[in-house]
Amino acid sequence: MVSTTAVIAQGLFSYQIGGSEKIGVELALELKRRGFPVVCFAFHGSEGPMRAELERAGIRCLDVNYDCYRGILKRPRYLWDIWRMLRRERVQALHVHHAAALILCGIPAWLARVRTVLMTEHGLHQLREQPRYRRSARYYCRYASDISVVEPTQIDYFHEILAVPRARLHFIANGTRVPVGDAEYVRRTRRQLGLTEGEFAFFYAGRLHFEKDLGTLLRAFAALPADVLGRSRLYLVGEGAERASLEATRDALGLGERAAFLGPRGEVGELLLAADAFVMSSKTEGLPMVLLEAMAARIPCVATAVGGIPELFAGDRGLAVTPGDAAALAAAMAAVARSPELRARLVANALENLRRNHSFETMVERYLQLLGLPVAAADSPPAASSPRTG
Repeated sequence: MVSTTAVIAQGLFSYQIGGSEKIGVELALELKRRGFPVVCFAFHGSEGPMRAELERAGIRCLDVNYDCYRGILKRPRYLWDIWRMLRRERVQALHVHHAAALILCGIPAWLARVRTVLMTEHGLHQLREQPRYRRSARYYCRYASDISVVEPTQIDYFHEILAVPRARLHFIANGTRVPVGDAEYVRRTRRQLGLTEGEFAFFYAGRLHFEKDLGTLLRAFAALPADVLGRSRLYLVGEGAERASLEATRDALGLGERAAFLGPRGEVGELLLAADAFVMSSKTEGLPMVLLEAMAARIPCVATAVGGIPELFAGDRGLAVTPGDAAALAAAMAAVARSPELRARLVANALENLRRNHSFETMVERYLQLLGLPVAAADSPPAASSPRTG
């Protein structure tokens, strides 16, 4: 078992809004609350709302941005710097997200004698679509002590395709807290967004990347029946490479201010309390953390039937549609907007499922177990760790 005084590191994909980032940040915050020394770093990027949230909580965020490295020695220099960081910080338990992270830190962690290296995979799209990446992942998975997945069928893929022994594979369902509703906060947030009484607010939150297929979402919103579109708004929270092209699509569809890009936000879960419905149009997903957050915020959800979403929506807990079908997505969005009874039913069923199968406490304790940590550190949390030289 890892000592409770050993440093635990969370290696995020980036500091931007994303499902894997949300899991990493929430775990880091909870580890600190339980008295463990924690540091965080991101493989891609040095700034973002997630970094701001971590630093407000007193967690040090380190700069090891792979995207800043240049030249033919880019990879060796980066591996050397990761090794130095792990040694300097005396990291004994490392939790990273996505198989790509092991390519960048697996060997340095082994050379630095990090006792426990846990990798959590959130989705299989790149592994399935990119043979070169799949071959690399198959090799570098050996550097993880354990691998966890957020959707149970992913275990078969890692065992059968990537040859990871089943003993090292674990399913840990994403979990979330159910917040207490604050009517005044909701009213204030809706006013700040410019929502008038009676307007229906559809929300999306996540990366503005091609796999999210947000062009289909914009087309679906534009295709809403006149009685729904006339009283609806669409808000997209997040940032990404496709923002400019999506804004152009919005303008071409004549949506104007009815479809607003809010940029990156740190407190997505709180912002969602102001929504009337949440919508995802992704081509591929694992088990989206943001859907759990929306359900916890008592928001009815519409999403494409990919990854773990059909199972999450089973039992009348959400409306699932075929990926890429703007007409079907528009029909589902219209049904939710028109029917208070449908919204209430979806919310009630989703909340029951969250409490039964997606408990935040259960998720944390499973990760603690794989990291070789007890439920809590010493009664008195240690002082924040400081940079070490060596």
